[in-house]
Amino acid sequence: MTIQEALHTATEAGYQVNSCDGIEAYYHGANNEYSVWIRKDNDSSFIVVVAETFLDPFFWQALGSGLGWGHELITVHEVENGRPTIVTRASQHWLYHWHHFLDVLAEGKTAEDFFATLGYPRKAGRFMTSAT
Repeated sequence: MTIQEALHTATEAGYQVNSCDGIEAYYHGANNEYSVWIRKDNDSSFIVVVAETFLDPFFWQALGSGLGWGHELITVHEVENGRPTIVTRASQHWLYHWHHFLDVLAEGKTAEDFFATLGYPRKAGRFMTSAT
């Protein structure tokens, strides 16, 4: 998945931003640095820094909805007593991915690196990963 696909998926699932004066807007497109939104009242455009979008919990909730992250239980890979293991936890799936995104950035990787690891929906409703 690319950053553009993530933004498109989130907006299709209901992610919304408002202009600086609170007017609703609709998504027009994005690149890796900026997204463009069109105000609904006068069709003027404004730009949002994509990095700011990644700080918005509503983006992650919408992305999770669009990617089917509605599970209340998540399975994560961890290291316990020096051994890799799989742990099941009660959590909001979108929140896990948001935290993982921040971990990826803390490791010195990029947003592109993170989104490349996510699957993206196909038209038939099934998910593909970058490995398939």
